[in-house]
Amino acid sequence: MNMIKIVMIIVLVGLALSVFFFLVNTGSGENMNTAVYTEDHEPRIGHVELQVSDLDESAQFYEDLIGFSVLERSGSTVELTADGTSPQLILTHNNNFEARSPRTTGLYHLAILVPTRQDLALSIQHLTASGYPLQGAADHQYSEALYLADPDGNGIEIYTDRNPKEWVRDDNGGYVGATDQLDLENLFAEVGDAEWDGLAEGTRIGHMHLQASDLEASEAFYVDALGFDIVAQDSHMLFVSKDAYHHNIGMNTWMGTDIPQPSENTLGLKRFTFHLTEDEYREAKAGLTEGNFQFEEENEALMVEDPTGVELKLILKSE
Repeated sequence: MNMIKIVMIIVLVGLALSVFFFLVNTGSGENMNTAVYTEDHEPRIGHVELQVSDLDESAQFYEDLIGFSVLERSGSTVELTADGTSPQLILTHNNNFEARSPRTTGLYHLAILVPTRQDLALSIQHLTASGYPLQGAADHQYSEALYLADPDGNGIEIYTDRNPKEWVRDDNGGYVGATDQLDLENLFAEVGDAEWDGLAEGTRIGHMHLQASDLEASEAFYVDALGFDIVAQDSHMLFVSKDAYHHNIGMNTWMGTDIPQPSENTLGLKRFTFHLTEDEYREAKAGLTEGNFQFEEENEALMVEDPTGVELKLILKSE
């Protein structure tokens, strides 16, 4: 069985389990622009911190299979990078970490944005050849994506964006998404003579998708307090963004509402950082204060916990 057939089977299985979502009810309407979220713009998400059960195993997975490089290793921490200069994924280990229950808030998946379709095709080919289990793949209209999980079960999306000029809008100005079958034959045609050599320059953490318990509470935090725009919303899902991106942060209640938060020693997502402009930073600080959210400020950064229990570090970004 050739590689395309193998991956097609994976795609069909993944699509059978996927949830179709239709993006509606934007809060920005026709005033939204289509800023290009590329290496020409400073990343909104700086780095993601994961608590792992086996530091060596997780570091090897993210290096050999996903394609990050080790930036620094010290004791119980490994910093991983795709650009060779700044950490994008930080792994920490403690013998007291406990397994996470599936029905708790926290990480749904972290999403790694690669610059081109060729980069995505090479990642799919590399992972397929490795024999590592994949969970699915899909064409979301504005992006094309592959899904898998790391050794601790943390969800991972590797994706590439279509040109924002091709993103489809609904009648309210929001982005229309889908979970369609990925055209692997067309995607693999991008490979040519190229060979996988880790994550390409310009790779970044594109978005975070969280498992929530109360979307109204999430909206009060991310939209009302922090000033994110709603770019997609239904009764079980909320996507928010800056820069009119299709989503910087996604939240869903597909596992149910009122599910508990994991303990501090639970494996999985510990925190992630998000960069704000000076105006956004000032407005976020005021919004957190007005909304009675507890936060700390240190060295031009706001440390706060979101309604899912995930720590969020809001950093004043360079202009």
